[in-house]
Amino acid sequence: MGEYKSSGKEPYVFCVEKPGDLLGVHADLMEEALCPEEPLLYLIYSPIWPGKKGPFGLRAIPASHAVAATKYRFIISENQHKEGVAPTIQSIPFDEVFYVQLGNALSLGWFSIQSVKERETFFTTLFFTTTGIAHFERLIREYRRHTVANCSQLSKKIDWVDVWHRTPMTQLDRLKSLVLKEEIPFNLVRSSELWCLEKKRWGKTPVYLSPNGILISTSFGFIHATDEPCIRPKVFSIGVNVSCIAFGALKSAQLLQKRTHGQDLPFLRLELSRRNLVVDFDIPFDKSNLKEAEDLFDFLKFKIKTD
Repeated sequence: MGEYKSSGKEPYVFCVEKPGDLLGVHADLMEEALCPEEPLLYLIYSPIWPGKKGPFGLRAIPASHAVAATKYRFIISENQHKEGVAPTIQSIPFDEVFYVQLGNALSLGWFSIQSVKERETFFTTLFFTTTGIAHFERLIREYRRHTVANCSQLSKKIDWVDVWHRTPMTQLDRLKSLVLKEEIPFNLVRSSELWCLEKKRWGKTPVYLSPNGILISTSFGFIHATDEPCIRPKVFSIGVNVSCIAFGALKSAQLLQKRTHGQDLPFLRLELSRRNLVVDFDIPFDKSNLKEAEDLFDFLKFKIKTD
């Protein structure tokens, strides 16, 4: 295993059936990390993406990676292919994950996990070429399949047709790729791209307030998709980011308003908790969606009470 000395610059992302089929040191690292009889759901090799910065404030270290989803955790190995920098491997149990993100902007794709590490919140992010995004979609679907909630007491449902209606095509492709066949949607709220004019000494300047976005509650948790913030009004956004949140991470929810640049904007705040650490996940929504947001809030209160 690991006999092939990989440069980390292979041309594409690919999946393998077993750790021994990985390239370079990733084969040995993954083989050692997996426990005997641990169910391996999906395993990916991802070569180096040279950039360090991405949209949505994301940052990553250029490195090749192997990423595994097992029945209970993610396992991620990293090799920076630099002399003096040893390859590493980490384990992220599903019950320590706040949320998982997947997105793309032109040829850049990203996979990111916010989780607990040594009693602190921690981001694990890697970049890849979007030709391999289908493998990361499959990886996240396997993760989501093992975070299903007990929704047998919930009778009010909506149809996926209503979810997809009016959803921008950039978001639609990413959302559909992460939804499971057996998944049931319950609620949705939307946000629209919103700007205001702020007075400056030389005139009025457009200020960005909120993005196009959608939040869906389902039998497998929450899916939140949002467009990359635009540079100025009427400019096409090329990036989209999708966050997947399991019900097990939800501690509480609030409806609130934030005053931004003189504007009162409604938000739904999901308070996420893992290992006694709390993360606020704030989701803007349109004022015209207040009834839908209140329905979702009531749904969340009921879900938290019955869990």
